Amino acid sequence: FWIYLVTAIVTSLVWGYSLLRTIDPLWAPSPDLVGQADFTHSLLHGVFVSTTEAFAVCVLLLIALRCTFLRTPVTALLGVFTALLMMVVVGGMSHFLLVEADWEVVWANRVLVIVGQQMTEFMTQAPGSDFCIRTCYATNQNWRLWPILYMTFVVIASAYGTGAGRHSKFLVPFTGVVVFLLLVAGNPNMVNYDRTGPLSRILFAAALGYLSYFASHRYCSISEEYKANRLRMYLTLSAVFTFFFTIVMMDPPEAIQKLSGWLGIERMAGGGIKASQWGGLFVNLIIATAGCVGGFGVGVVLAFGRQSELPFFKYPAVALIELVRSGPLICWLWFTVMLMPDLINPFYTTGDAIRMLVMFSLFGGCYIAEVLRGGLQSVDTGQIEAAKSLGLTPFQTKMQVELPNAVRTTLPSIISVFIGLWKDTTLLFIVTVLDFFKLAKDLPNTDQRFLGDFLEPLYVTAFVFWIFAFYLSRVSMGIEKNLGLVKEGGGEVA
Repeated sequence: FWIYLVTAIVTSLVWGYSLLRTIDPLWAPSPDLVGQADFTHSLLHGVFVSTTEAFAVCVLLLIALRCTFLRTPVTALLGVFTALLMMVVVGGMSHFLLVEADWEVVWANRVLVIVGQQMTEFMTQAPGSDFCIRTCYATNQNWRLWPILYMTFVVIASAYGTGAGRHSKFLVPFTGVVVFLLLVAGNPNMVNYDRTGPLSRILFAAALGYLSYFASHRYCSISEEYKANRLRMYLTLSAVFTFFFTIVMMDPPEAIQKLSGWLGIERMAGGGIKASQWGGLFVNLIIATAGCVGGFGVGVVLAFGRQSELPFFKYPAVALIELVRSGPLICWLWFTVMLMPDLINPFYTTGDAIRMLVMFSLFGGCYIAEVLRGGLQSVDTGQIEAAKSLGLTPFQTKMQVELPNAVRTTLPSIISVFIGLWKDTTLLFIVTVLDFFKLAKDLPNTDQRFLGDFLEPLYVTAFVFWIFAFYLSRVSMGIEKNLGLVKEGGGEVA
């Protein structure tokens, strides 16, 4: 008992001294560092540093007093190394994030890195804005983003509701995302827009998400399994529809504009935002989604084509897969910018962003095709013969028997391809697309005050890309768990 008592007393003293040393200039070894941040940031930095230092002292005391190094020296050394490493890493990161870094460059350009330069200009130079220079000449087009956000929240929340997990698995992360969006939109620091509209719309989107989740969960809990599966199919189709709805909403075709004018929808009757004017995180998301949605469709066709015994179907599929997979993505992006216009412009004129959608769909589809081919080869022939004996057509057999089994067994690899496509969108800036990474890299050049602040935007970019990749991996693990694939023998059970 006295060992733990002494450890607790010493640890508390170390924690208090370390906290004073980081927030009080009288105790700090370098008072200039304390003055770099306000009291709140200094206090948070002090809490992080003092906690890790106290934890390291606690580990060292327990190892010394209990003589752990005599019984298990490897474990003792590993504990000491882990505690010291945690102290150094957390202290360094906390000092940079809370004391040294100047995040005004990010807050001042938050809209720019999310939606790009053109939509930012439309918003800040629209009539009624307090930030117009002399005259307001633009039309705010950001209203096009909110229906997309509403539909996305509804589809994602409803999809979570079809699962059998605890409510906390959805409510905790979803609430965290909503709070984060509210903090980003509502932070008054260096704001250049009216915060009331975005905050109210985010809250409305969150309310739709909560209602959709509970409605979907309630429906699946009182319905039979085939009805729940049918709802999942409808949600999958809704996700695909949301993707194409986004493209149409941002840049309506001429036929949609004429129809909107006839129906009296004035906003949609006018021209939208051309794909060449898209930018920021929105471009990364839409192109990565194209690689996932369109790529999966292309991959299914190519996978079955490679498995086909018909020469006119098999050999073109094999040739396309081998051709695309043999070249690096950056070469195909340059091909999309330089040569693809000569191929399609006689029939259809598009901007760089739309051509990138096509190329990412094709590139991702070729890799997904090879992943699915391995899954198709592992499908038991007995299931195929049983489907034929039940009278299913070859198309029904492939869609209802072979493809579901192939997706189940190859789901982790498919998600890995999706994550790779998401990270590959950072290459867009090389071909002059103003994506999230390109704009973040150039933020220090937006104002003389921000010259030299190039690390802060890059850290934000890395964090955002990591968050989305981590979320995809967690979704994959959740689906695998529901299918029984994370347990021994789970593949046979599924």
